[in-house]
Amino acid sequence: MNSLILEKIGSLNYQKIPIPAVGSGEILLNVTHCAVCRTDAKMWKMGQRDLVVPKILGHEICGYETDGRKRFVVWPGKACGTCVQCKQGTENLCEMMEITGFHKNGGFAEYVAVPKSSLIPISDALPGNIAVMAEPLACAINALERINVTAGSDVLIYGAGPAGLLMALAVKEKNANPFIIEINPDKLKISKKFQDETGIKAAKEFNRVKFEFAINAASSVDTFLNGLKRLKSGGGFCLFSGFTDSGSIPAALINEIHYRQLKVAGAYGCTRGQIKEAVEILTKQKNKVVFLIEEHISLEQIPSVLPKVLSGAVLKFVAEL
Repeated sequence: MNSLILEKIGSLNYQKIPIPAVGSGEILLNVTHCAVCRTDAKMWKMGQRDLVVPKILGHEICGYETDGRKRFVVWPGKACGTCVQCKQGTENLCEMMEITGFHKNGGFAEYVAVPKSSLIPISDALPGNIAVMAEPLACAINALERINVTAGSDVLIYGAGPAGLLMALAVKEKNANPFIIEINPDKLKISKKFQDETGIKAAKEFNRVKFEFAINAASSVDTFLNGLKRLKSGGGFCLFSGFTDSGSIPAALINEIHYRQLKVAGAYGCTRGQIKEAVEILTKQKNKVVFLIEEHISLEQIPSVLPKVLSGAVLKFVAEL
């Protein structure tokens, strides 16, 4: 089969390799679409704590089983099912977690072996190029649940990349009000059609002073510093994107959390249930979500778009296999 293999950090090569063997509890999925995530680009450029090379990347996957042709999206995790986290429904925090495209070979290939427990069925009403957005949308849903976003609340989101835009869509699905701050005018411009179709507000700044909730879908520590200041007392901030700069957090700002009873929560990954919820949203909103697609590309083109994805200046590239 055709595949892209990350041989070492910075070296992603197109190769023909054998179709993967199917282990116990797995099925062979014929990949029809795999979206390129900024995390894929980061792993290509600098690695990641859960990545061991060589590896086939790609975790935003849609395909069909080779025996029966039922269509699925993939929850990229494989959880143990028996630990405390799994039993309480937060299997994304399973200490035995194995992630497709991180620990296990992923979807930048014609076929991928995935656990049956990771398959989320989709209907023919949901095109594959939209279905691949289920995983990032589910991660957004997880973030909103971590800070208990409620209907009618105002939610400040930092970053108008694909993650921030999907976050805003998830906010609207909760009947809350998203406001996206994006300091890059080019990113505001390329997402304008999506903004118009969804009614999502995005700008370099808003006059509104206080929000019930804030979430960073951008990697600068300034989003945390600014976001805490703009929360109403008792409000919540979700750390959604990890920080990549070396900014420090003043002690006085930390004291704001104490004095104003602010809530700060982390969010990482998603659960199977959140993937199912994301599939329902995408099926309903597919005619709007399509405007998040920068370009449909081939498997061979993925290496050439990774620097663009890493720059954060583009929307979603979707590989069609």
